[in-house]
Amino acid sequence: MAVDDHAINSLRTWHDLAYEELKKEWITGQFEKLSDCPSFKVTAAYHEAMNVLHKGCNFPDVAADQLQKSIDEEIQLERFWKETN
Repeated sequence: MAVDDHAINSLRTWHDLAYEELKKEWITGQFEKLSDCPSFKVTAAYHEAMNVLHKGCNFPDVAADQLQKSIDEEIQLERFWKETN
């Protein structure tokens, strides 16, 4: 899967900011688990998004079905508007 580096680099910037916040929260010792920290979910989401871009989709059949549905709906809408003009 070829992904433009700018997409990964952009996510990495936001991930790094969230990661630093997560680290600050964890160091306080106020939380029993890392996942209890307020910035855990956003940090994990950026991490997972970068993994998906690096490795590709973990659910290619589902993604294919979703993309096909979106494309078909958009084409149908475009044709409708083209025919009504």
